[in-house]
Amino acid sequence: MTYEDKVVNKCSALFNLIIGVREFYKKSNDDNKRFIETTIGAAIWYLPKNKEILFTGKISNEAILKGEKSEDHLYPRKIAASELLNYQWEEEADPVKALADLFMTKYGKYNYVSKLENKRLIKFQKSEVFETPQKSYDNANIELINYYCEWSKLI
Repeated sequence: MTYEDKVVNKCSALFNLIIGVREFYKKSNDDNKRFIETTIGAAIWYLPKNKEILFTGKISNEAILKGEKSEDHLYPRKIAASELLNYQWEEEADPVKALADLFMTKYGKYNYVSKLENKRLIKFQKSEVFETPQKSYDNANIELINYYCEWSKLI
């Protein structure tokens, strides 16, 4: 089974979870919405990984200097979950394939940052303040560079 096949297989289950809880989510109070987003977000985290497809090719200067790599997803799991719970799935001819594509091109994508930077990013990736991945990195004062350069030999 190819990586893409594995993702589609798992996305079939995830899609059914999303559809099964979506109507309840839409009419829930904020506390229940946060719980559902956390749960769907966790499911996104457990989708199959593949560095060649999901890694953006970017790493922070601090991660290079410290010799450590912590994955930081461009879209926080709760943001991704909220978007997926509000997505217009009925407009998709193949919603499971669409979900798999969203994971492989958007929600599963990650950069490498240091552990400290990963913690620093948290306050800029909360639902109330998150705008874009780049804005979060700018606000956290994190500069990303291309990983596949002369620095990659150091890590």
